[in-house]
Amino acid sequence: MPKIRDGLSPKQKAFVEIFCAENGRLTPTECAKQAGYSGKSATAAACNLRNPKYYPKVVEAIENLQREYAEATKVDVVRHSRELARLREKAVENGQIGPAVVAEYRRGQLAGFYVDRKEVVTASLDNMTRKELESKLKEIRENNIVNAEYELIDDQSASTLNKQSLTNQSSEQQEK
Repeated sequence: MPKIRDGLSPKQKAFVEIFCAENGRLTPTECAKQAGYSGKSATAAACNLRNPKYYPKVVEAIENLQREYAEATKVDVVRHSRELARLREKAVENGQIGPAVVAEYRRGQLAGFYVDRKEVVTASLDNMTRKELESKLKEIRENNIVNAEYELIDDQSASTLNKQSLTNQSSEQQEK
């Protein structure tokens, strides 16, 4: 088996490169097959090549290449800000003001100039008193309903309507 300068054969080097580049998208067996190992021996080869007892240089090469990939794809604030600035300049050169504005906005977000603020309100009708409910309904009617008629219902009428609704629902379910 011919060796190359770092102590790995061409198939081993191919396995290392495929295994690291695919980063879990392919199984180790599939990586071994793509590296040139036969279908019959690919599973054993993939297992053994990742075992430091049998192939310490292959394992070391995998670790080094994974470290290189991690460093190359590492996102830090300065690099990210520079890339956004480059994209903004490219967009301006091409007369694309919208994308330039978005890139600049994202740079501002990255620098902390813009903060997204969201409020989650968990109001429930169950927690409101009758007086609060009537007040809220009145506010909704005044602000949202145009030329609509409505009728105030007292407690006894509401109870009757609720029973009728439940009866209608159960009869509909029985029909199904």
